[in-house]
Amino acid sequence: MGDDESDLVKDLRYLRKGAGCTPKRFAGAGAVVDVVEGRGLPVETSFERFRSAVMSLGDIPQGPALWAAYDLTGEAGGSLEGRRAAYGRSVGRKPDAVRMWEDEAIDVLALRLVSRFYAGAPTPGDFPVPHGGLLIRDLDVVCLIEDRRFVESRQRRVVISLVDAAETFQYGTYSPTELSDVSGAEATTRQLPGGTLHDLRFPRPVGVGAAHEFSFRERVPAAHRSAGAPAVDLSGQTFEAPTLTYRVGVRFVGDRPDVVWGYDKLSRIARPGEPDEGVRIVPNEAGLVSMTFHHCYGGLASGIAWRW
Repeated sequence: MGDDESDLVKDLRYLRKGAGCTPKRFAGAGAVVDVVEGRGLPVETSFERFRSAVMSLGDIPQGPALWAAYDLTGEAGGSLEGRRAAYGRSVGRKPDAVRMWEDEAIDVLALRLVSRFYAGAPTPGDFPVPHGGLLIRDLDVVCLIEDRRFVESRQRRVVISLVDAAETFQYGTYSPTELSDVSGAEATTRQLPGGTLHDLRFPRPVGVGAAHEFSFRERVPAAHRSAGAPAVDLSGQTFEAPTLTYRVGVRFVGDRPDVVWGYDKLSRIARPGEPDEGVRIVPNEAGLVSMTFHHCYGGLASGIAWRW
């Protein structure tokens, strides 16, 4: 690595010490702030960009070791040595082995930060509105399937504005849907040739770095409900807006599918893949399955699928 990248690695190693990667300690790591283009931005905004990059390490085995070292949630507390020992006990490894994993994860993280290959990355300056102006911090969806047919979904989002005054969020579906019980926004709906577009206008513009939460209930109009159920079905999202954490649940009432699996970051054409390509999951006694995904972006699809 060059000198600048060496400074970046040094700062990434510094951030795991002591109390871990708190916003205050992050703000003092100049090389990290620079690489996420955080100069002049609220600390909350640049910190969320960095957190997005760290969470993207869930796709390598060493990633969770660095999550524990950084303690981005602030739940573990204590010293780095204590967090490292606790994580080592949870995976049956000695602290020296865990530290090696952390160092390997930091090398990967440095490359992702430099290459901007993560959900919350700053875009090149010639894009006037980065990522559409909004970063989704949290997306929670629970879908109800009754006797093999979709009944409704309940959705909650917490968005962070990356522009001076974000006013709306657009939610689209390929088939007609209706929204109700809207909280934190006012919804208007347009039917377009490619599907349905819901414009959710916030009560007031959301400033740079500020978070806003809104939610709604989604149903298919009675006139558009199918008479039968497809052999393979899914509850998922495609992610034009970068999303840090996506939690999805499906509750089956009545008939239960033969097999259920999770799929992650597939193209719309490839989704939902095949059961042996994803993560198999089994409904609990209440008929509920759930999964959590991180670092969703680029128009790729993640979610839960099932076969009857």
